[in-house]
Amino acid sequence: MSISVKRSIKGRRPQFFEDAETDRLQGMVMAMATEMAMLYERVDTLERVAARKGIVLADELQGFEPDETVQTEREAWRQRFLSRLFYLYREELDDRLAHENDEQYRQFLKDVAR
Repeated sequence: MSISVKRSIKGRRPQFFEDAETDRLQGMVMAMATEMAMLYERVDTLERVAARKGIVLADELQGFEPDETVQTEREAWRQRFLSRLFYLYREELDDRLAHENDEQYRQFLKDVAR
């Protein structure tokens, strides 16, 4: 049984640019750059390890046809990646919705109390 715990940072995020959207975009670009750097290192390591064993992967990689299982695994990874990429947007939306719901609830209580 796995339990999912929402991880969020409380308080205001530091803002580096005049426009908050620019900050969010920068966060997304940095998340993608980090992911690309890790992927590059992993592919480079795989190719070097294979080359030491006399296996040239370049041609194999070009002709690879993923089966359904591989496609399913890749889609799961892609969804996790997009979740990390859009984290800041989701957090802001969650905060905004919680705030709106709080205001709506207070208004409802006022309306009922009349």
